[in-house]
Amino acid sequence: MERNRKIHYAWIIMIALIFLKIGAGATSCMTGNFITPVVNEFGCKVNQFTLFLSIDAVGMSIFYMPAAKIISNNKRLGLTIGIAALCEVIGIAMMFTYKSVWGFYFSGFLIGSAGAFTGYVAIPVIVNMWFKKMAGTVLGIIIAVGNAANVVFGLLSARFITLYGWRVAYLLIALLGFLLMVPEVFFLLKTPEQVGCRPYGQEEATTVEDTETKTVNDQWGLTLKEAFGKVSFWLAWVTCLCYSYGTAVPGYIATCTTMELLESTEFGARVHTFVNIGAILCSVILGRLNDRFGVKAGCLWGALFSLIGYNVIMLAFSNHSLLFLGAFLVGLANSMYAVQAPLLAKEIVGMKHYSDIWSVMMVANSLIGGGFYFTIGFFYDYGHTYKGAFIMGSLLYIFAMLVAFLAIRLSKRYKGAKA
Repeated sequence: MERNRKIHYAWIIMIALIFLKIGAGATSCMTGNFITPVVNEFGCKVNQFTLFLSIDAVGMSIFYMPAAKIISNNKRLGLTIGIAALCEVIGIAMMFTYKSVWGFYFSGFLIGSAGAFTGYVAIPVIVNMWFKKMAGTVLGIIIAVGNAANVVFGLLSARFITLYGWRVAYLLIALLGFLLMVPEVFFLLKTPEQVGCRPYGQEEATTVEDTETKTVNDQWGLTLKEAFGKVSFWLAWVTCLCYSYGTAVPGYIATCTTMELLESTEFGARVHTFVNIGAILCSVILGRLNDRFGVKAGCLWGALFSLIGYNVIMLAFSNHSLLFLGAFLVGLANSMYAVQAPLLAKEIVGMKHYSDIWSVMMVANSLIGGGFYFTIGFFYDYGHTYKGAFIMGSLLYIFAMLVAFLAIRLSKRYKGAKA
């Protein structure tokens, strides 16, 4: 019966996750173009406003482990993630009403708590649940479409702010987010058990021997206790932390363009669009690189384009037209956290207990990357320039590559014994 299916339901799952990432584009533009008008109206510092993203990260970190367990064992996947998506857009819509930055802190916690069920843990877990082959490529495509949505939401937010002000802009962004992800996730997202089929790739076993081989390979993996005893695991985790914090830096390119280089909000939005265009390509390329050449190739890609991109950004301080090229090159390394980090983790710990281990890793990833997002604003608040932030961004990815290489090398010792 499964052989007669024209379309495997795994591809419907990919479509559902694509809608989820498109709608989540609403949460990606909560700061960006909004920083300058909100900070100017409230008369606060940049880091005081962007602190709500750190609170967002705290909310995520609290719920990551429960989210991973619920998603892995839930028979009503669409209902659970649909409710979480609804909470995200409600949190954004509430920003329309706030009179001070304190309200943003509440929204940040609400959106972050819900985001634990819709973002960096949920999507890799569901992809690995449904795809026993091509997981890297599928994950890359989903993240790429999400980055494309970020481009559109970034441009729309700038336009809405210019036409209607930042308050109405938040309301309109929330409405779009709701329409694009909540109904689709409710109705399309299911587990293999709900649909009554095996994951994509697993059903291709044609003999008992093939099936047994696939089962053994699919189930290999360290337990959480075993992972904690491996140096390679801790090194991989350091790599993910570097990607987490480093991925926050490109979010300040648009802010640098408007606050430091004194360009218009729409000019800053166009510059940030080039970051997202690069990120779209990065997501697809990273997925293919990992599937075809392994995780080392992906880590090298990120370090190379981060280094080149931020150097071009530095040159752009004296020639603003170079901002577009620099932003694009930085964007080519901007999916390292969303795509490369979970693929590296799976390479090190295996698939059997991946969801449990990845959820634990994401607690620290969020607390470091998202929790310290506001600290990047200190470069401008106290140094009056973002140059230091951009130098830090490139160094983080280079360091991450070197540590990842060492983690992969050390992991080969026990992987051979386990297989």
